[in-house]
Amino acid sequence: MKRRPILVLVLVQAALAAARLGAAATSEPIHYQRDQALAGRDVFAAKCASCHGADLLGRAGPPLRGEKFRANWFDGKHKLVDLFTRIQSTMPVGAPASLPLDDYVALSVYLVSQNGYQPTDAPLAPVDFRAVLAPQPSLDPAELEDAADPATPFPQAPKGQGTATTAMVDDADLAAPPDGEWLLYNRTLTGQRFSPLAQITVANAKDLVPQCLFQPGEQGAFQTAPLVRGRTLWFTTLWNTFAIDAATCRKLWEHRYPVDRNPNWAANRGLALYRGKLLRVTPNGHLLALDAQTGKQLWDVWMVSKRKGYWLSAAPVAYKGLVYMGTAGADWGANGFVAAFDVETGRQVWRFDLIPTGKQPGAETWGKGADRGGGSFWSTFAIDAARGQLLVPVGNPAPDFRPELRPGANLFTNSVVALDAATGKLAWYVQQVPHDTHDWDTAAAPMIYRAGNRDMLAVANKGGWLYLYDRATRRLLAQREISPHLNVDVPLNEAGVRHCPGTLGGAEWNGAAFSPAAGALYVNSVHWCSTTQQAPHQSIAGGPYFDGTPAMDPTSEARGYLRAFSAADGAPLWVREFPAPMVAAITPTAGGVLFTGGLDGHFLTLDAMTGRTLYDFDTGGAIAGAPSTYLVDGRQYVAVPSGNSSRTVWMTGGSAMIAIFAVKP
Repeated sequence: MKRRPILVLVLVQAALAAARLGAAATSEPIHYQRDQALAGRDVFAAKCASCHGADLLGRAGPPLRGEKFRANWFDGKHKLVDLFTRIQSTMPVGAPASLPLDDYVALSVYLVSQNGYQPTDAPLAPVDFRAVLAPQPSLDPAELEDAADPATPFPQAPKGQGTATTAMVDDADLAAPPDGEWLLYNRTLTGQRFSPLAQITVANAKDLVPQCLFQPGEQGAFQTAPLVRGRTLWFTTLWNTFAIDAATCRKLWEHRYPVDRNPNWAANRGLALYRGKLLRVTPNGHLLALDAQTGKQLWDVWMVSKRKGYWLSAAPVAYKGLVYMGTAGADWGANGFVAAFDVETGRQVWRFDLIPTGKQPGAETWGKGADRGGGSFWSTFAIDAARGQLLVPVGNPAPDFRPELRPGANLFTNSVVALDAATGKLAWYVQQVPHDTHDWDTAAAPMIYRAGNRDMLAVANKGGWLYLYDRATRRLLAQREISPHLNVDVPLNEAGVRHCPGTLGGAEWNGAAFSPAAGALYVNSVHWCSTTQQAPHQSIAGGPYFDGTPAMDPTSEARGYLRAFSAADGAPLWVREFPAPMVAAITPTAGGVLFTGGLDGHFLTLDAMTGRTLYDFDTGGAIAGAPSTYLVDGRQYVAVPSGNSSRTVWMTGGSAMIAIFAVKP
């Protein structure tokens, strides 16, 4: 059942936070000169028009003039200082308060001029706003240079140490989470994403309605998975962390981290909740602990250096006193590793190198090239609590498209690696794509479950396959196609080879989900082919390390699939094709429904047995994160992250937003 785009509801109810740049109250006299408005026009064209449109009527960002905008902000309650404060404290996206003071004044004047106010003889003076300038955290100059001394050891010693005000969520909670809470990215340590809640059913899903919306006022990658305990919902943006009421969206607190404008890559996929702490990472290489109740920062570990090609994007997992995190940067030639840190102090306890060298197990699978072998970690972990093992999905080797430079199977890339969770020692591994030549990494977290009398491991990869293993023997039981294949065995060359999946195909950072009620596995995937040309070898430390150029097919040809398979043997059950890539996570429930979404912005509720659409709501922004479902006061809600803005990779737009749904009473 379709609903009108959620953006309309946003403008009526609250307006997008990024658009809440209110105008002065009609009762307040405003003085500004025409030249100030013209100056503001120039700043707007340079800094704002790409998102909000040259005519201010909205594009990726919302409209900043017009009847609906004026209805929200020309209301007699706001003053010009409110407009200035909102612009200065939130814009530009990702770099608030970074423009000169005169530019913010000029922008304020320009928006006023475009919403009905006429110029006067008296200017608007910047001094009028100095008292309300928003404090903007800034990075230490040495950190902006990312350690001028190349010999600086990483991780650096933790900064800060504090005690959380509560001890909420312990090992017992994570091992057996309460039915109505969502405590991990994939809800359970096993990574199944299944919710035992059953209020929302096949029969009543058509009656879902939005309950509230929260906009943090940001744009960019938005791939978070909301966590919920009691009435509190936590989520992340690229740099910032928010706590809101899980039923009303009322903001409880926010934590803002200093913005580094030059990370190698900017993405964030969520956080862990453990012993009163929220654990998250930043794109420029920091692992943070925040007080879950107050948002106060407790400690900060500078884990990796961007100058060496690293960044961090995944959602940590914490268990048995440790928080686990792995690095990204394979496509910059940075060798990946996974490390465990003491959750109370931030001190590193162990480290496992994902590209083995010397006498490390697996080093013999590299004829050469292991010095810059890659092996990124993108998503999150699964934990086999019974066996005490951490299950790590490992990405592609480097350089991506010149495999002759790294002969051999290239362990532990494109693999699921099981480590002793307490010590980091290798237990076992299964490799999905030995000697990857097309950037078909294992990017999504693995998932473990039991079917019949067998312990199973399921993992989906960018190569367009779902793999099922016997967890006791590691024997491959089934390999099922999740996106179409073309020219997969044709060697790449400098002329170019068109192949499917492309470098953005298959399963991305969200993997398979399991419903014990239906006995089924569910996987989203992307069908988007690319033509890849090899390029002459270049080795620039800390820079892109592809040795090739993948050109994706036109975005109009990209589409997505959601497939269901038997959890016992992988037999196909049903398939749905969608008009846009499907990269969001899937949430199955005991009510017989699946929650997911597409990059076209549609939040979907489907029948778990047939794939039939039960509810369809256009949120107005791409969905690339993970829907979470939970109870508040005995009522089931679904929280959906919308607004993944990616103009260079996924070609999507929107403003970050958490939309919360429930069945109407």
